[in-house]
Amino acid sequence: MKTGLNAGNFESKSYKSDLRTYLKKLPALVRVKRWIWSFFNSTDRDVLLSFPLYAPNSAGGYKGRAALTIQAINQIFPFLSALSASTNGKGIQIQKIEDFPKTSIDIKAVSDLKNLLDKYGSDKATLHNYHHLYGVILKDRQNVRSIFEIGLGTNNPDVISNMVGIGKPGASPGASLRAFRDYCEVADVYGADIDKGVLFNENRIQTFYVDQTDPKTFEDLSTSIPDDIYLMIDDGLHSPNANIESLKFGLQKIMVGGWVVVEDILPAAMPVWEVVAAILPDRFRSYLFRAEGALVFAVERLS
Repeated sequence: MKTGLNAGNFESKSYKSDLRTYLKKLPALVRVKRWIWSFFNSTDRDVLLSFPLYAPNSAGGYKGRAALTIQAINQIFPFLSALSASTNGKGIQIQKIEDFPKTSIDIKAVSDLKNLLDKYGSDKATLHNYHHLYGVILKDRQNVRSIFEIGLGTNNPDVISNMVGIGKPGASPGASLRAFRDYCEVADVYGADIDKGVLFNENRIQTFYVDQTDPKTFEDLSTSIPDDIYLMIDDGLHSPNANIESLKFGLQKIMVGGWVVVEDILPAAMPVWEVVAAILPDRFRSYLFRAEGALVFAVERLS
């Protein structure tokens, strides 16, 4: 048995050697073979090119460097979070969002807002329990003059982060904008979305286009959104880069005492927000809430 196996290996090696010798005489065939093979390996070969920020500047084989690149993508924010905690001690504790209301006034405000969110078909008080936060933030409703939300909701399945097939049957774009408008009876409400098909204007509501991954669209949007926003909500693309660009915009727009809230954060992304909380200046206070189905990051402007 062993002799037969060795013979088979020898024949296999000999065949491969002969094949390589033959192919050297046909360079055009070799190029075609490599071109076809590139389709099967394109994803692997593209890791280093697709993620240059995380690729190791090291010698070595592709597979090892690609594995290190993927490892860096997953480790960079946890390591930055640990570095921040060890050097400046600016940690952030997760709290339950339902514990945020403290007084009877808070609880009444939360209940009133939930009724309106449910009326218009928003998931903020059904799939999620974000009304516990927003009710408290907006409880002094007669003095809230402006609210801005990114992400109107779209039923277009071709748009990323749509409302199709995720437990929102019949959900209506702009539902939360209408709820906030009715809840804060003197507030102007603004919205923005990447899907131009869901933009609308009606009584005390104006909506605009934005692509959260393109800073230029935020520059264009800035002239349409006032500089004294009381509450800004990011309920759009739900990716960390889009969230951070939106947060940057919101922190420039909110008034003293105002808030920026980022919804629908995956628990695995918590280190990103620990780092964000650590680098924000002291005039902002950060909160991290555990809510139904997701985490929520909130920032209050103190001065």
